[in-house]
Amino acid sequence: MKNDVNDKVPNNSEVNTKEMTEAERIEKDLNEKVGINIDYGSLTSANIIKFLVFSAIGVFFFFLPIIPQEGGSNIVPMVWVVNTFKAAASGIINYLVLIVCTGLSITYTVGKVTKKGFFAKFHEKDGPVTGLLYYLSAVFAFMLVFNAGPEQILNPDVGGLAISLAGSTLFTVTIAGWLVTFLTEFGILEFIGTLIEPLMRKLFRLPGQSAVDALSSFVAAPAVGVFITNKLYNENVYTERESAAIMTNFSVVSLGFFALLVSITDTLHMYGNLVLTSLVVSFIMAAIVIRIPPLSFKKDVYKNGVVQTKEMRKAGKYDSKIFKKAFAAGATKARGTEYSVFITSIADVISFAFKIVSFVASLTVLSLLISTYTPFFDWIGKPMVPYLNLLGLPDATAIAPSTLIGISEIALPAMLIAGKEIAEASIFFVLVLSTVQIIFFTESANAMLQSDNDLSFADLVIIFLIRTIIAAPIVALFAKLLY
Repeated sequence: MKNDVNDKVPNNSEVNTKEMTEAERIEKDLNEKVGINIDYGSLTSANIIKFLVFSAIGVFFFFLPIIPQEGGSNIVPMVWVVNTFKAAASGIINYLVLIVCTGLSITYTVGKVTKKGFFAKFHEKDGPVTGLLYYLSAVFAFMLVFNAGPEQILNPDVGGLAISLAGSTLFTVTIAGWLVTFLTEFGILEFIGTLIEPLMRKLFRLPGQSAVDALSSFVAAPAVGVFITNKLYNENVYTERESAAIMTNFSVVSLGFFALLVSITDTLHMYGNLVLTSLVVSFIMAAIVIRIPPLSFKKDVYKNGVVQTKEMRKAGKYDSKIFKKAFAAGATKARGTEYSVFITSIADVISFAFKIVSFVASLTVLSLLISTYTPFFDWIGKPMVPYLNLLGLPDATAIAPSTLIGISEIALPAMLIAGKEIAEASIFFVLVLSTVQIIFFTESANAMLQSDNDLSFADLVIIFLIRTIIAAPIVALFAKLLY
């Protein structure tokens, strides 16, 4: 941060001096409120080793396909760990799903009735729709474990597949969610975020610190990124256009959710490629979508009415100290992380996994009932079939419905293609596309509508369609290159 703003401005230009002062104030607010914490005093051998070693372990588990499997291909260690635990518990997985689903339906009821205590707090954010899904998951799980109920639900391609996916999800999300601590708590995300900050204004017409918003979603959940962005918009740190652009382009799903998607489709070996491809495509998409309507029509005005000037949009620069700064960011994060995080994170991981298992059990049965016994999803997907054929994707008719239903719930596209004989390239296409569409009304879009930005329902639907159309050829290219 510059100490003397006027040194940068001609003495005979009071207007420019005022603009630079305002620009410096905005930059200062950004650094204080969303800037990555950097303390050069943290650059000690102990902190650097802690940052490098634990981050390397995270990269090893999630991104290095070094363990051979049948068929000649390799998998990442995280997948091997998940598969090992699943194999060991194969005889009781369905019963575990029943226990989880029944337990959640009970704790939800107790929490909502008593309105106080642990269960009330645990289900504080769970509304009636979520509660209904808990009840349905318990009913479906009971039917499937004890083979009692309508034949449509007991159908192996409906209920059988659903409970299998739920069981797989239980192990995948729990194990991957715990292992992801190596990536989120020891500085590698801060290291990367610091390196890309200077690119944000030039490539995305956004403040450099908006990279932190993207990391917040990546680490936690899309709604977290939306919450942070909305808070800073209300504090006159982001303009209307900037806040809308950040919400609709960088509210990416979390690392744990990527694990859920590959678990649903039984493609754990795709995890590393899925995460990296999704991030690359998301940044490519942001550079495009931010520059076209409806986002380009939003005003560069702060909530208090101040119009953003050209000087306030001045881009940061790379210099010879950027890597030192990035290492300091990583080391600072590592220094502040206690090793007890591996214990304290277990409760959050398990609670997240349990809720996700319940959603998978209920939503998969419902979506597969609709898919198997009605033509509804086929009707939805018909407009996309010619486009997918044009892109040269195999099984275009089978995956077409999955390209548009993600606007309601991001896991639905994966659920719809799970268990079907579909080419790997097309499965990968569906998974990546669902993560880069950003807009889905069970979480991210709902959070955006509740924000103080003027994003409307129509805006979000249009942005979803634009992202789908533009992303499809980019994702198809990656899918063909990788599979």
